[in-house]
Amino acid sequence: METDAIVLDCTDHGESDLIVTMLSQTEGRIAAIAKGAKKSQRRFVNKLELFSFLHIVCTKKAGRSLAFLAEAELHTSFLNIRYDLELYTIASVIREFLLVGIREEEPDERIFRLSLWSLHHLNLFQQPKAILILFLIRYFEYVGYRPDLSTCGRCANQVIPQARYSFDPSSGRIICSGCISGSLRGIALSHGTIKILRSAQDLPLARLHRLKISGTIRQEALAILHAYGRHLFQRDIVSWRIMQAYGG
Repeated sequence: METDAIVLDCTDHGESDLIVTMLSQTEGRIAAIAKGAKKSQRRFVNKLELFSFLHIVCTKKAGRSLAFLAEAELHTSFLNIRYDLELYTIASVIREFLLVGIREEEPDERIFRLSLWSLHHLNLFQQPKAILILFLIRYFEYVGYRPDLSTCGRCANQVIPQARYSFDPSSGRIICSGCISGSLRGIALSHGTIKILRSAQDLPLARLHRLKISGTIRQEALAILHAYGRHLFQRDIVSWRIMQAYGG
């Protein structure tokens, strides 16, 4: 196979080999062994770092779980992400969601393009936490769990600016104040946050970076997307804690 790919993980295997997990454009998530990569002075040097965007050539034998990484050419290494702590922690959150939410060899062009878009705009220092929000709201949709932000999950009334709402992570829906009960409180969110997130769901990817997300809206959006992701995948996102410790 010959395809473009983003490096998501890299672990040692023996004295000289590496096992590389990648999100590829045509094959989805793949794991490949790079023979002699730790000692390579030419084939793989500075290419198999996290978040690197590569063009790869792999072969895989029937019945084998690992592919063989024969060649890797570097498109871009996203150097700013590597050398800036905030960018690196946010990219690590994206990476972790990709690793927990994507099965092997199930390609999705939308997820690949979204991931590449996110790394590109992070690398440009363009409102980093807003990029994370925009990535997550689309990513959840692409893996089959688009949050419903248009109507109340209980009474089905359309969202209106005058009402107050909360987000229920267990259902991925918003609940109006009239339907909130003692057992269902959710996470409060303003109409401005709902409006921004609905725009993020529907805008073409090429225009997504034009959305400006800051202040209370950013805080609310991060809170509900974090809670929703934890519910969907039934696990904590370790990188999120690191991002919060840094100041997120």
